[in-house]
Amino acid sequence: MTTDGLYCAPAVLDWSQASGPRASDYGDVYFSAEDGLAETQAVFLKACQLPEAWAGRQRFVIGELGFGTGLNALGLWQLWRDEGPADGWLDLTSVEKHPLDRDAAARALAAWPHLADLSARLLAQWPSRLKGPQRLVFPEDRFAITIFQDEVEAALAQMRGPVDAWFLDGFAPDRNAAMWSQDVFNRIGELSAPGARVGTFTVAGFVRRGLAEAGFDVAKRPGFGRKRERLEAVWPGQPDWSGRGIEVGPVAVVGAGIAGASLVHALRARGVETLLIDAGGPSSGASGAPAGLLTPRLEKADRPHVRALLAAFDFARRLYDGRDGFHAEPVTRLPRDDREADRFAVLADWMPDHLVWTGTQLELISAGRFEPRRLVSALMEDQPCRSARIAKIEAGTGVVRLLDGGGGHVAEVAHVILAAGAGMADFHGDIELSAGQVAVFDGEAPENPVSWGHYACRAGNGVLVGATHVRGQHVLPDEDADAGFRAAMAERLPTVKLGPVQERWGGVRAATPDRLPLVGRAGAGLSVLGGLGSRGFAHAPLLAEALVSDLTGGGAVLERAGLAALSPQRFAERRARKGR
Repeated sequence: MTTDGLYCAPAVLDWSQASGPRASDYGDVYFSAEDGLAETQAVFLKACQLPEAWAGRQRFVIGELGFGTGLNALGLWQLWRDEGPADGWLDLTSVEKHPLDRDAAARALAAWPHLADLSARLLAQWPSRLKGPQRLVFPEDRFAITIFQDEVEAALAQMRGPVDAWFLDGFAPDRNAAMWSQDVFNRIGELSAPGARVGTFTVAGFVRRGLAEAGFDVAKRPGFGRKRERLEAVWPGQPDWSGRGIEVGPVAVVGAGIAGASLVHALRARGVETLLIDAGGPSSGASGAPAGLLTPRLEKADRPHVRALLAAFDFARRLYDGRDGFHAEPVTRLPRDDREADRFAVLADWMPDHLVWTGTQLELISAGRFEPRRLVSALMEDQPCRSARIAKIEAGTGVVRLLDGGGGHVAEVAHVILAAGAGMADFHGDIELSAGQVAVFDGEAPENPVSWGHYACRAGNGVLVGATHVRGQHVLPDEDADAGFRAAMAERLPTVKLGPVQERWGGVRAATPDRLPLVGRAGAGLSVLGGLGSRGFAHAPLLAEALVSDLTGGGAVLERAGLAALSPQRFAERRARKGR
């Protein structure tokens, strides 16, 4: 599934009217000229019986067609913050074909200065134009937004339910027919929870009939502003939010590296009691190197796993920004040969917000450098870590037992998530291990990190050079690698002079045969997050967010196809297909 690029076409705006932006391609406004926020409150929040509908709910999911400037999100967020249940979590899952850039959104939202605080927080996480879902999380308010940036039917096909309420806010039906097709209405019905409510500004006949044909009960209501009427619709059945995920806890996370830290961060944001277990303690495995680089996986294709992993990189970059141990700085990627240079040039055209090709090197402008131990600690905050080596997991009725190597009892929990890095090889046959070594030398590091197969960056007061890759579990750092690092630097970065070795570090990475992560449920009471290879810090936070949202009955975080491409079952399915 290739396209002309990995980005959505941007919104084309007309600012000639004082009332706000218009979409030039559609000849329509983004919100009412009278008062866009009041329109949100009347047409969507009131129509969906908010805040009453979420009273007493621990999880509530709202779907939206047409994210636009984000004004509906702000109106919803304000109401949730003021009147949402104290222990609840709200997901807004929206669709947008033509994303606005951050400056345009800021200009539009400036019309509501009393929302300036929420606007600033939304704009601080404003996503790039990458196709597919982009996740924004605001844990202080127990609120998250997933924006599916794609054609509406393609986005809805990749979403999962159940959805408790819908805001249908595309451009007018006579100017944007694709947003109001019967297939769209049918899919909204398929995704709706019993009793789900729908609000929209239009009363066009084919919209009323389309919603009714999909199975909704539809009624006209008094409109907002100059519109005399609007529509409300209800999906049949009584609201029932039981059985939407695991019980509140406790959940055991086995592994205290970046995968475990990301899971702890996501679970605790939702108020889930969490038990963290690692025999060696936090960052004792592959997440304990002196330094690392946060860079996107570069693949010239628009495929489900590519979308998922690029979204994961963007999410990690937003999550780490401002945290202890992270340094936002560009990374220079040197091509190995002319063929790779040509590939980098194409990728820079596909991803102009992330990459710049200079003609000789690729600048990863949204990248960063991090100190792994400090960053893991920042994500885990004060989460205790229990020292134990888990050898066996027994799932019973409503309880999962964790046992050590001698069969001794370690814990009983509602659910277990394996995030043990190399330790996952004891539980999953498709995990492959490789040892890696880095070294920190005396010397002055390059101004910004540089990678070319090896890489070099600042680490404390020295220069870190990495990394070796050897199959198996030989982790003892040795002097033989030093000469290789020196030779690589002399060839590719001759201006950086390396002095004596300050520190050698070795660790074991866990990967899969296809070099894609594992994330998802793996049996009764058991889930996994692993196989991250050398990109754990780029991929773990969003994959943890997706897994925790699924386990707790929250909204969609990744596309269904992306989750399937990363699921633990994919290898068994491939083996079964080959056997036929």
